[in-house]
Formats: sequence, structure tokens, C-alpha cells
Amino acid sequence: MDTEKEITEKKERAPRALTARQEEIYDYIKVQTKQFNRPPTVREIANHFNITSTNGVRSILAALIKKGYINRSPRTSRGLEIVHNEAAEAENENSISIPVIGRVAAGQPILAVQNLEGTVTVDRDFIASRKDVFALRVKGDSMINAGIFDGDLVFAHCQTTADRGEIVIAQVDNEATVKYFHPRDEWIELHAANPKYNPIIVRPDREFSIAGKVIGVMRKIN
Repeated sequence: MDTEKEITEKKERAPRALTARQEEIYDYIKVQTKQFNRPPTVREIANHFNITSTNGVRSILAALIKKGYINRSPRTSRGLEIVHNEAAEAENENSISIPVIGRVAAGQPILAVQNLEGTVTVDRDFIASRKDVFALRVKGDSMINAGIFDGDLVFAHCQTTADRGEIVIAQVDNEATVKYFHPRDEWIELHAANPKYNPIIVRPDREFSIAGKVIGVMRKIN
């Protein structure tokens, strides 16, 4: 059992809670550092989050430093460093960080945003401990009868095939959409879960691929 002194020391070391914007930028720094082996610059962070002033980014970085999540070297443009300690990572053996890689249309397809938006941490049981899982933000209402609503995060397992009737993340002519997969002899139909939307017909002259099969949905309750 920890002594009173040890408990006090742990509290002093533990980073404080983040605001939503601080968490978004912290996650972005983590993802960029992991993917490219270097942290983003202040300007890159500002551009990614459409922050007009770099001073706004610097104030958020200052808060992350004060709360114990990052360190920063003021003499280099890529001087950000994630603080690796148990509390700051906010992950343990029972959780996993899933990349949020863009948006997907639930309605008429829209151009998929391929840059990383950040990460979301979930319990491993939520995705049945699967590997190669990504998340996308849904926009639209064409899958509401399948329990997928505008603004939801859908989790998908990376795979290029699916069985008839499964919900997939499909790429059609470089656009992405979430729909029921219904292959036919000479074309592919992507069905909505909302009667006001007609199926998307994908004939052989169009580019088509499956990016993944939907395995879960997460909704933020206001």
C-alpha cells in the first residue's frame, strides 16, 4: 500500500485533465511523431486545425507543458516532445489508441479526407482486440436505420473483401462512403439504411475498392 508521501508524489506527477482542443492537438502531436518520427511544427499545427494565429497554438502548447503532457525546446522548429509516463499516455494494457484517419459520407459520397485527424482511445474489448483498425467520422444520415448517425465514429477493420450484406467503408472513384455491400454479377450495389436514398450502382468502368468492414460505432452524448 502506498504511503501518504507516495500518494502525494503521484498526484503531483499526474498530468491534469485537458480541454477538448488541448486533447486534439496533443493527439495530433502523438500521431505525427509516431508516423513520421518527428513532431509537427507550430505552423503545421495551426494549418491542420485552421488556427489563424500561431500565438493561439503556442498558448495551447504552453498549457500542455504546464499540465505535464509535453516538453518543448524553444530553439528548434520541431522541438516538441511527448512526456512518456503512465499518467500522460492515458493508456494501459486494457486500452488501445485507434487512428482517426478522416471522414466518410453516410449519404452521397464526399471526398475522403486522408490526413490523420488524431486518435481515440478505446477498451480493447470494444474492438475484440483486433489489429489494423481505424476510425472515421460519419457525415450524413443514410445509415440511421443501421444505428449510424451523423457525427458518429465508425470503427472498421482494414480489409479489401466483405460478404454480401456487411457494412463496409467503400472507396468509389476516390471518394469514401459507408454502406451495405451487395455485389451483383455485373456490378456492385451499395445500399443505404435510409429509404430516402437510392442504392449507389458501381459498374466496371468505375474505380471501386473496400477499405474495411465496420465493426463498431461510437457516439458522443451531449
